[in-house]
Amino acid sequence: MGEHIFLKVLGVTLLLILAALFIPVGQPPEEYRNLPWQIEILDDGSSRVFGIHLGRSTLDEVEQQFQEPSEVSMFATDDGERVVEAYFNTVTLSGFKAKIVATLGFSREELQGIYDRGERISTLAQGKRKITLSGEDMERARQTPVVALTYLPRIDLDEQIIVKRFGEPAERLAEPGGTKEHWLYPDKGLDVVMDKEAREVLQYVVPGDFQQLREPLLKQESVGDNAASDQG
Repeated sequence: MGEHIFLKVLGVTLLLILAALFIPVGQPPEEYRNLPWQIEILDDGSSRVFGIHLGRSTLDEVEQQFQEPSEVSMFATDDGERVVEAYFNTVTLSGFKAKIVATLGFSREELQGIYDRGERISTLAQGKRKITLSGEDMERARQTPVVALTYLPRIDLDEQIIVKRFGEPAERLAEPGGTKEHWLYPDKGLDVVMDKEAREVLQYVVPGDFQQLREPLLKQESVGDNAASDQG
């Protein structure tokens, strides 16, 4: 009897925790701001999420919005891919805590210059390197627009919650390995990474740039299908 009561209480507690993700204590619903599903599509086709106008808001403005400093680094791979990212360890918006990664909108030529001027290079796993920006490039980064955001919530989301808040995805693409599936919402510029072994990840881009996010996923799925076919 005691074990039954404990399990019942535990179930109710878990439901309350999930509900808390969407109903911050002490705030009426009409005052909610900058929640993960509040994606505003603007007249010019761009989008705003968490109070950030993707493609327009600079890193300086993003830090002011989040009221949190970021750690800025470049990441490079052996095949020539380069990106400058700003990492926010803890961002609290409407009572919700998350980690957020902001991708900065540098051109290929600018990225090459930043790489060449890098002050230090650290080797990471799987042929990836982390580059410390020069002082000049760090200042330039703070005046550069953020073109994408990756949102890592502290609470694990399930499929039911994702569908309730974002609707059914237009497309689902699985990564090789079978643990991750991408739920794609091109009209929102949103990719929700559903992971069987970890918490979900939400990636936001300008809707007009969504194909740039989708194409690598198609290549991954194609590689996975070919590998499965070869094994068969």
